[in-house]
Amino acid sequence: MLISRDRRSKSRPAKRRGASMVEAVFTLPIFLWALFAMLDLGIVALRMNALSDAARRAGRSAVIHGSMVPERTGNWGPTVYSGAVADGSAMVSSLEPFIPTMEPENVSVQMTWLDGDNRPGDRVRVMLQYQHKSLVPGLLPWGPFDLEGSTTMTIVN
Repeated sequence: MLISRDRRSKSRPAKRRGASMVEAVFTLPIFLWALFAMLDLGIVALRMNALSDAARRAGRSAVIHGSMVPERTGNWGPTVYSGAVADGSAMVSSLEPFIPTMEPENVSVQMTWLDGDNRPGDRVRVMLQYQHKSLVPGLLPWGPFDLEGSTTMTIVN
């Protein structure tokens, strides 16, 4: 009786030959799709946080460049600034290290003085925008994401 049990247990794996391959054919594409989706959404979150941080940094720079700043230092505003991080403007040139994984020429920046002037107590709004495209176009069900980071601050001098 002991011998017959050993024979049956040795013969069973031979009947399931190829089952692992069939399982891998079904599960591997689903696993890879989920992996790429998580990676893509992780990059979206990174870029969104980076845009918000860069907007805050640009806002902090704008509030200390109000109308009371000496001319040699340079005051900013109250005309609306619209451009890209790669434009080379003094207002946004320092933002390039703070926008990882994004091309500076594709990150648009807009600075608006909401109260129409750049005197202490007036407000400035900084808005950065970027369009995120999927890592593997067509693989994921969503299209491009329009990302935006903005801040509104009060001018101090």
